[in-house]
Amino acid sequence: MGHMKNFLFLLSFLSFCLSAAPTPALLFKINGSVVKVHVANKDGHHGVGSGVVVAKDHVVTNCHVIANAKGVHVTKFGKSHAPHSLLADWKNDLCILKFKYLELDPVRLVKNNTVDYETKVFSKNYGGNTVKPHTTFGRIKGIYNLDNYKIIQSSAWFAIGASGGGIFNYDGELIGITTFKTPGNTAFYYSMPVKIIKKLLDQGKEISVTTQSELPFWDAPPKEQPYFMQVVGATKQQSWNELKKITAKWIKEEPQEIEALYHHGYSFYELKDFTSAKTLLQKVIKQNNKHALAYLHLYKIAIIEKQEDDIGYYKSRIIKLDDSLINQE
Repeated sequence: MGHMKNFLFLLSFLSFCLSAAPTPALLFKINGSVVKVHVANKDGHHGVGSGVVVAKDHVVTNCHVIANAKGVHVTKFGKSHAPHSLLADWKNDLCILKFKYLELDPVRLVKNNTVDYETKVFSKNYGGNTVKPHTTFGRIKGIYNLDNYKIIQSSAWFAIGASGGGIFNYDGELIGITTFKTPGNTAFYYSMPVKIIKKLLDQGKEISVTTQSELPFWDAPPKEQPYFMQVVGATKQQSWNELKKITAKWIKEEPQEIEALYHHGYSFYELKDFTSAKTLLQKVIKQNNKHALAYLHLYKIAIIEKQEDDIGYYKSRIIKLDDSLINQE
C-alpha cells in the first residue's frame, strides 16, 4: 500500500513538473499590453509606475501611482498617451485610466475570479524603471479574504516601479495587479484581484481628477491594518507570543480564514509547543491540501518526533507542491 501511495505521488509530481510554461511568444505578446505610467506631482517631480490594458482604451494601475498627480500619461512603443478620465477604487488601490485611441490590445482577464495555492504565475511590470516590461516567476503562496475580495500573495517578486503591473497564470490570463510589498530583503508581495477591475469596468463612476479621497487599506497604521499584514511584523521580529495573540484575535473574528489558522499553528511551532502546532496545522491541510507551508512545518515536527511514515508522506506532499521548500532545508 505504501509503495502504491509513493508511486501515485511520483506520477502526480511528474505531471506537475511537466505543466506547460508560458511560451516566449505569449510572454512577448503580453509585453505589448503592459505600459509605463508617468506622473508629475505638484512640485514638478517625476514618478513612474506600471499599467495593464484591460479593455479597449482602458488601463488599470494602482491609485497610489497617480494619486494627487498634476499630470499623468502612459508610454508604449515610443508614443505617449494622456487619459481623459478615470475610474477609482481608492481604498483597494485600483484605478482605471480611460483614453481615446490608445490602440493597444487588452489582456485576457481570468474568467472565474478564482485562484489557488501553489498555482504557477508570472508578473509583468516596469519595476526598477526598466526600458521594457520585466518578468519574474513564482507561485501563489497565500490568499486572504478582505471585503469579499481575495488578496493574492505570491513569490513572484517585484521592485519599485512595478506598482500597477500584472500577475498572470501560465495561460496568460490576468489574475491580479501587483500593488504592495512588505519592506526588507525577505519581502512578501501582494496583488489585488481581477474581480475589482471587473467591478470598476461595470459600475465605476467616471471622474476627471486624481485627488486621493481615501488612503489604501495597506497604508493604515500597523494596528489598523488587516490581520494578514499584522502577522508579518511579528514574524519578522520573531515575536512568537505576539504572533500567537494576533492570530487568536484573527481566528475569533474570522473563524473560516485558513491563514489565521495556519499562522496560529506556526506561532505554536516556534514556541516549541509541537502538540498544539500539529493539531492546528493538520486542520489547515484538511481544509486546504495545497498549503505547502503547513505541510513543511508538519514535516519538521515529524523529523523532531522521529515519525518515519509522516516524514515520508509530508516530504512527498511538499515536493509535489513546491520542491524549493525542501531544497532550502
